[in-house]
Amino acid sequence: MQSMNEGGARGLPAVVGPRWIEIDLDAVAENVARIKKLIDPQTKLMAVVKADAYGCGLVGVSHAAVEAGAHMLGVTTINEGMELREGGIEAPILLFAPLAPWEISLALEYGLTITADSPSLLRVLEEEGVPGTLRMHLKLDTGMNRLGFKDRDILPFVEGITSIPGVELEGIYSHFATNPSVGRSFMGKQFQSFMDVVSLLEKNGHPIPIRHICSSSAVLDSPQMHLDMVRVGTLIYGQYPFGGEGKIKLKDPWKVRARVIHIKEVPAGESIGYGRDFKAKTTTRMGLIPVGFADGFGVGPEMKPKNITDLIKMLAKKVLAFFGIRAGAPLIRAGEKTVKIIGRIGMQFTALDLTHMKEVGVGDTVLVALRRTNANGKLPRVYYRNKKIIKIRTPSGHMLKEREYFKEGEG
Repeated sequence: MQSMNEGGARGLPAVVGPRWIEIDLDAVAENVARIKKLIDPQTKLMAVVKADAYGCGLVGVSHAAVEAGAHMLGVTTINEGMELREGGIEAPILLFAPLAPWEISLALEYGLTITADSPSLLRVLEEEGVPGTLRMHLKLDTGMNRLGFKDRDILPFVEGITSIPGVELEGIYSHFATNPSVGRSFMGKQFQSFMDVVSLLEKNGHPIPIRHICSSSAVLDSPQMHLDMVRVGTLIYGQYPFGGEGKIKLKDPWKVRARVIHIKEVPAGESIGYGRDFKAKTTTRMGLIPVGFADGFGVGPEMKPKNITDLIKMLAKKVLAFFGIRAGAPLIRAGEKTVKIIGRIGMQFTALDLTHMKEVGVGDTVLVALRRTNANGKLPRVYYRNKKIIKIRTPSGHMLKEREYFKEGEG
């Protein structure tokens, strides 16, 4: 819990509103530095910053990652690549998604490295030509079955593409479909298939400088697969892949805070919220925070159970939820205490039971557990370096620099 005059809430301008996300860019940089210590000095690190850097903010996180030693950045769409260039990023940027023919000129203009994933790209470049230098990484499908060349198609493509002036074939990569803790055997098959294709290209006079296949889980578990570069997303954001806890110490750069905007006493026997799901057994001190489904709170992916154990766990959670018991990590915390949610989570409001927390008042802040990739993009982001606010992304997307709103010594 924090008062309006303490910690993360102090000095924030009114435009931030009563709930916001705090991003500690020093934590991002330190995570990158710690990951680099796990890999060979000759192995490059790609920071995966797709999906607005997993909700943390594309440009700010990318600057922190590059400053900490990331060689390359990975994004999905050309729009993300353009945003990075316009945000002052000069490091190499790989686009994971294949481009439409009319987007290739933009990739050239912004100096973006493209993914080649099918023979159709060869025909486009042969017809249009390449006015400049177009850096390219080949995507090989070794078992994920989303994007990428099949083994039989890649050599003819490489022989054709290397004859086009301006094309620089810089890398080749694939994507593991499983992680080491649950699918080591299939991972091994994918890796072998990948290396077989790399060997085939080398034997035919086409060595590829940058080979990469490892994501976060394989970085921790499979050093023999690191090759020339590793692609790291989850770990940068202080989150561990399944089975990865204990193999590296990370810092969490992400905090979501909300102010308590209203408190009232609800008499015994009365209900709170939609559906009258919660009925007070005794006089209940109800606090309200302006966070709900619209912000991504209480929303999560519905995973299909893989086995009977998964099914039992899923059913158990449903049964507990029916009785008002939410399984898993606490959703709301005030200081060191877990705060119980009462009633249904609404579109923009959530009710809290503050009956035994008299120290929490209107204007105090609580920590909210909000899944990063579910967080509404319009939630303000407050960025910190050296424990000081350096900029704020407002709900409109406008970036406020510190001096626009903060006097010396504040924030």
